[in-house]
Amino acid sequence: MKAIFFNRVLLVVMYALMACLFPHLPGAKADKLPLYEYGLAALGARFPHYRGSDEYSTYVLPVPYFVYRGKRLQANREGVRGIFFRYRNIQSALSLFGTPPVPNENSARRGLSRRDGTVEIGPAVRYFFYQDGENDTLYVESAVRGVLSVGLEDGLDIAGQGISADCTLVYKNSSLFSEQKIRYHLSTGPLFGDSRFHSFYYEVDSHEATPFRQSYQAGGGYGGWQLSGSVLKEITAKLQVALYGKWLNTSGAVFADSPLARTTDNYVIGSMLIWKLGESSAREP
Repeated sequence: MKAIFFNRVLLVVMYALMACLFPHLPGAKADKLPLYEYGLAALGARFPHYRGSDEYSTYVLPVPYFVYRGKRLQANREGVRGIFFRYRNIQSALSLFGTPPVPNENSARRGLSRRDGTVEIGPAVRYFFYQDGENDTLYVESAVRGVLSVGLEDGLDIAGQGISADCTLVYKNSSLFSEQKIRYHLSTGPLFGDSRFHSFYYEVDSHEATPFRQSYQAGGGYGGWQLSGSVLKEITAKLQVALYGKWLNTSGAVFADSPLARTTDNYVIGSMLIWKLGESSAREP
C-alpha cells in the first residue's frame, strides 16, 4: 500500500517537474486549437539532489499529459492557470513546481533527517511584451509559491516548508523554424526563498554538527539564478520529442556558506517523447 502511495506522490512531483522542464504546448500553431488534448509522455531527466548539491539523480518514467484551453481555466505542461483577471497585457496564473526527495545516499546530508519531495503552488502574474498565439511570445512572470513537503516514511506526512518566489523572463518562438516544425523556449531570472524554505535544505542544527560539518542557520532572501532552454520537434501530428537544459547558479545566495551547499553551479538535463492520443472536436474559445 505504501508503495502505491509513493508512486502516486512521485507522479505528482514528476508531473510538476515536467511542467517546469517543458513549457511548450503540444498543439501545432493554428488559429483555433482543440479545446483539450490528451496523451502520454516518456520523461527522462537528471537533477541535482537540491540546488547547491554536488550529487545527482536520474529519473525515467512515463507520465500523462493533458491540455485544456478554456476561457477561465487552462491546463498544460506549464501547470494550471485560473484566469482570475486579464487586462491588456497582464494575466494571472497559477504557478506549479516540484522536486523529488533527497536520496538517503547524499553524502553531505549523511546522518541528517530525510528530506521529502516537495510540491510548490501559488499565484503568478504575467506581463506580456509581445504575443502572437501560444507559442510566440515574450513575457515576464513573477510567482510566489507555498512549499509543501510530502513524505511517506511513517504514513502520509504533508508539512509546510515556507515560501519560494521567482521572477522569470520567458521567450517562446515557433515561427523561426516553422518549416522544420521546431519550436523553442528560453527563460532566465532570479530565485528567492524565505528562511523556512532555505532551512529545509541547508540548515544544520547544533546537535547534527560534526568536525567536518558545522552548524548553520539559513536565512531568507536571494537563492540563485536560473537560465533554461528547451527545443520541441514535431515528428508527426501525434508524436513530438523535446530536449531541455537548465543552469542553476547559487553564487551570492544567502545559503552559500552552508556546509550542505557544496557547489555554486548545477545543471539539469532532460528529454521527453510525447504521444498525443486524442483531442476534442470543439475548438478553444
